[in-house]
Amino acid sequence: MGKLSRFRKRTLRGQLISYFHLTLLLSILATLITWGIAFVAFLWLINTDKINPANYYEEMIPELAAWIQEKGDVLSEEHKVDLDDMIPLDGLDYQIVNLDGEVVYGSMAEQYISTTERLENQINTNIYDKQGIIYYYPIYNDEQVMNGAVGFRYQVKLQSSNPKMTLLIAIFGGLMFLSPFGYFYLFSYLFGKRFSKNIEKPFNDIIEGAHRIQHNDLDFSLSHIDSTVELNHLVDAFEKMKEALKASLYKQWDLEQERKDMIAAIAHDLKTPLTIILGHVEGLLESRQTNPERMERYLKTIQASAERSIQLMKDLNEVSTIEQVDFRLEFTSVNIKEWLESKATEYMLLCEEKQITFQYNIKNLEKETVLIDLFRINQVLDNVLINSLRFTPKQGKINWQINITKEDIVFEVLDNGPGFADNNTTRIFEKFYQEDPSRSKSDHSGLGLFIAKTIVEKHGGYIIASNRPEGGAYIKIEIKNIE
Repeated sequence: MGKLSRFRKRTLRGQLISYFHLTLLLSILATLITWGIAFVAFLWLINTDKINPANYYEEMIPELAAWIQEKGDVLSEEHKVDLDDMIPLDGLDYQIVNLDGEVVYGSMAEQYISTTERLENQINTNIYDKQGIIYYYPIYNDEQVMNGAVGFRYQVKLQSSNPKMTLLIAIFGGLMFLSPFGYFYLFSYLFGKRFSKNIEKPFNDIIEGAHRIQHNDLDFSLSHIDSTVELNHLVDAFEKMKEALKASLYKQWDLEQERKDMIAAIAHDLKTPLTIILGHVEGLLESRQTNPERMERYLKTIQASAERSIQLMKDLNEVSTIEQVDFRLEFTSVNIKEWLESKATEYMLLCEEKQITFQYNIKNLEKETVLIDLFRINQVLDNVLINSLRFTPKQGKINWQINITKEDIVFEVLDNGPGFADNNTTRIFEKFYQEDPSRSKSDHSGLGLFIAKTIVEKHGGYIIASNRPEGGAYIKIEIKNIE
């Protein structure tokens, strides 16, 4: 099994060469075995007188020539009947010629000798023509003087020696001649079928896989296929293509679902402020008496709802911007201490309005300037600090810790508000996620922390959130200090 597996893992070229050599070798061996069996069978048939050997008539000629000599003067045509009876004319022709080579009688009329001198030279010598071999024996009279000759014509062929089996011998000879080609065809077919079987399954599986992909069915694998090196590479490439397509389609489906969720969330978030605006406008239109206090309250509510709708659209536009493939950060050199003190003053003023204590502390100020996208980092800090400000109660505290090294910039925000709901510290960075039981009671879009997380990751950093053991929320932001 191991050898077969190693053989299958060879290249197509290597397998084809191996199959060709095996086909050739086995064809030669099978042919030699067949010819050997046929040869043994042929000898047995000859030894048991089932068939005559190819020189059967040739061996009869000396005996016939001796019998003719014993007959005496056979130049007379009256001996023709006896010679026709004695000589097997089905495989042997003869002629009686005089000293001048003229044919007196016999079964062949062709004249091969034209003079006495030539006759003497051709005695006991083979003459060849298209019909066979001609051999002449001298004929002597009673005084032992040559007065003529008898010529025999024969063929040293198995068919000629067995005239009644000519067709059978021809068929047998043809089979022996064609046996190498037959064996070569047989082994070529068998090895070709085996080779085809080895490569047929991978191709069929790839075709089936292509059909399944057409129907968006990507839950299959071709990694179990074991074939030639080239087909293994093809299957691996197909598998990688399928996995890439699967990831792409899943991403597309996720984006499509996300788009649907976004549309639903936008519709839901816009519905609340628009309903409030519409209700207050209708209230003002239906009011017959002008009440300055009521009108001011309604107009402020309408203004707040409109601002909330505008902020939602801004957040959506910001999400669309940072999720673009070609989105790039714009790094600038920033005096870190001046910038942080400016931001701290800004947050301190906001906290004073809500009667919240704000503290900040800068540690390990190893660099005076850093390279960051100032606009985007401001967005991150504003989203985190304002979110902390939103949930910290009056008389509460917010602590902002900054740690600056040559490699990293770490921001930590701690408050003593209600903290995060259990098991939700990772989900708060999801798009449109809000911890409030009802969205209608929320005054934010659920996009701020998602935007913050995306910007931080594009700075090569991370953002995490957790609940403090003593109560309140904790958020840590770490970004790379780009040189």
